[in-house]
Amino acid sequence: MRALLPTPADDVDVHDVYAADWLDRSALRVNFVSSVDGAVSVTGLSRGLQTAGDNRIFAALRDLADVVLVGAGTARAEGYAGIHLSLRRQQIRHRYGFGPTLPTAIVSRSLRLDPGADLFTDTERGARTIVLTCTSSDPRVRAALAARADVVDCGEDEVDLGIARAALVERGLNRILCEGGPTLFANLLAANSVDELCLSVTPLLVGPGSPRITAGMPSASDPAGLRLVGLFTEEDALFCRYAVARSGLAPPFQEQ
Repeated sequence: MRALLPTPADDVDVHDVYAADWLDRSALRVNFVSSVDGAVSVTGLSRGLQTAGDNRIFAALRDLADVVLVGAGTARAEGYAGIHLSLRRQQIRHRYGFGPTLPTAIVSRSLRLDPGADLFTDTERGARTIVLTCTSSDPRVRAALAARADVVDCGEDEVDLGIARAALVERGLNRILCEGGPTLFANLLAANSVDELCLSVTPLLVGPGSPRITAGMPSASDPAGLRLVGLFTEEDALFCRYAVARSGLAPPFQEQ
């Protein structure tokens, strides 16, 4: 992999470049892959867009996170399960000051979740899945989930993403990696909760039909400004690291 920004270089260390200006703060970064024409999936899944470089960055960003944050729809579609890290990746995490386990936090207003899914039954000790929901969610599902996950109320009828982020930070999960989906990303932007966007651009033209990396109802807030702080390339794919200018208010999470 070759770095184009901030300094041209060959054979960069992916962990080092994404650890810079990240380790010593509480921050939330979003990771997405899209085609050149903006598609976020092929036949409904992101794996049709993945490249070797994108997969390497995906793993490195997880290695540099205290928690993975994901929307319920994306967790269902992509088949999320508990994260099990190899000894090598645990050693990498230790080198950058992270613990040996990586929990998942899932955002769901409706709790359309299966308590028997691997995301709740197959997790490492000390890394139970965290469910960020609201007090009006289904009490029967809440009770079933609470036996296998940490259920956290972040509002009454909707999930307040500002409260959700604060709940993670209170648990010492300061460096948050959001892996989507597009609706959660859009709502995090509107909630003024995104510090960084890591965007892999795959050299494909998918054509019409696929959603963009943001989705949902049109926002009344101003567009979020981006500052390019890193640009890398490998086999015609681009890997962009943007700092996100914060602005706007915090609406509730609108689950799709």
